[in-house]
Amino acid sequence: MEEPEMQLKGKKVTDKFTESIYVLANEPSVALYRLQEHVRRSLPELAQHKADMQRWEEQSQGAIYTVEYACRCCCPVTFWH
Repeated sequence: MEEPEMQLKGKKVTDKFTESIYVLANEPSVALYRLQEHVRRSLPELAQHKADMQRWEEQSQGAIYTVEYACRCCCPVTFWH
């Protein structure tokens, strides 16, 4: 075989191999697996953030109620009406 013919066949083989690897790497099931991995890693942290935010919201609502109550007791009644 001649050198150029051998190079052409080698290029065809490597191109087909590269295409097969690309298709396999972008398979939908692989994408879903990677998505599942990401969710499994991030979910505990996100759940903790949610719990923290809910706790802070409750504390803020309590503080707002306390301030409003104090203002109503200390300020003249005409100010609120």
